[in-house]
Amino acid sequence: MFRNYFILLLLAHIIGDFYIQTNKMARKKEKEISWVLIHSLCYLAVMLIVTLPVMSVTLIVGVTIAAIFHCLIDVFKFIYISHIRKRGRFSLIIDRNVFFTDQILHSLVLLGISYWLANGNLPISLNIIFRNFLNVIGIPGKQIMSWLFAILVIHKPTNIAISKFLLNYKPEDYNVKEDRKAGRYIGTVERIIMLIFIYINQYSAIGLVLTAKSIARYERITKEEHFAEYYLLGTLISTLIAIIVSFVF
Repeated sequence: MFRNYFILLLLAHIIGDFYIQTNKMARKKEKEISWVLIHSLCYLAVMLIVTLPVMSVTLIVGVTIAAIFHCLIDVFKFIYISHIRKRGRFSLIIDRNVFFTDQILHSLVLLGISYWLANGNLPISLNIIFRNFLNVIGIPGKQIMSWLFAILVIHKPTNIAISKFLLNYKPEDYNVKEDRKAGRYIGTVERIIMLIFIYINQYSAIGLVLTAKSIARYERITKEEHFAEYYLLGTLISTLIAIIVSFVF
């Protein structure tokens, strides 16, 4: 039950904090406190909408608490970033550290709320409308939620996390624009294929995916040591995330 609550809340968090929040909104959040509050209201709305199929009074309380803590964390982040910028010490490394600290704190809040909900022995029961719909199409609700969670996690959140993690290792002549056009989508497709192979117990087939990806960069990998290390590290992190998500999923 704890796992189901956590995946449900984490799914809502991912949609509200990554997909509803655009890059433009994220930049405005760092400059104006009003945008932090606007984002928090949007986040609460997304949390309520995502949990609508299993809505209960206790769950409403839980997602409201999650949204309040989300707002508080973002406010403290805004204050910290504003302070760092005024002192002229803001850098990409600080931005990376703030990002990961922010997401860890949000995850800890969701873990605590999930534990509280599960500890209260509150079962997750689908609304009759959604239950009838799933009965008609013949797909279990948990399976839909798990697949949706897995796909959303391994796309935008993972691409952002990997790009920020690799800031220190990026070669000086690396083409950032080229990466934004195709590299991130290649990584997403790669992880989706890995998930499918893991799901059908075809673990050895994952090697074919990694081989196909390496062929496209073979010439540069063999000639540039720094790029080879950067490429290998990114690929290994991407693979690790796909495996971790498959375990949760």
